[in-house]
Amino acid sequence: MRHLGLILSLMAGNRGGSLNRGQHDSSGFSLIEILTVLFIVALLAVFAWPSYQAVVLDAGRAEAKATLLGVTSEQERYFSSFNRYVNDASPLDAPASAGRRKLTPSGRYSVAVEACEGGSLAFCFVATATPLGSQVNDACTSLSIDNTGRRSATGSLSDTDDCWTY
Repeated sequence: MRHLGLILSLMAGNRGGSLNRGQHDSSGFSLIEILTVLFIVALLAVFAWPSYQAVVLDAGRAEAKATLLGVTSEQERYFSSFNRYVNDASPLDAPASAGRRKLTPSGRYSVAVEACEGGSLAFCFVATATPLGSQVNDACTSLSIDNTGRRSATGSLSDTDDCWTY
């Protein structure tokens, strides 16, 4: 009977005993709770990171396409004034400078203008966006457009349209 009283006093908050085994400080988090949260965050990161990287590469490619279309427009405006094209990616920035390249706003691509294959720069051009930095991991390694609007791409994607569609 004496043992039953001791057990009941321990279960009732240890009012009469000197042992503090049943009481816990409830402020803070337990190690198990912290590890569970870290595990969930790591799991989300493992699945989300590749998707995030793909979106970043697609955004860089979209920026390159927009810059190429802008360069093409500038070349046509230059042609309407001087009756020839020039190998300058920013020909309207006077004076035109041969070999000048143009970077996309984020700096992920470098755009250059050259004469088309088998032709003279005076009558045809090809503008090519070449990836820089981490953008080289994109499936479309370079994008090109010529003075007739024909688009092309190189890389691991089998179809040029896959690289040029938004």
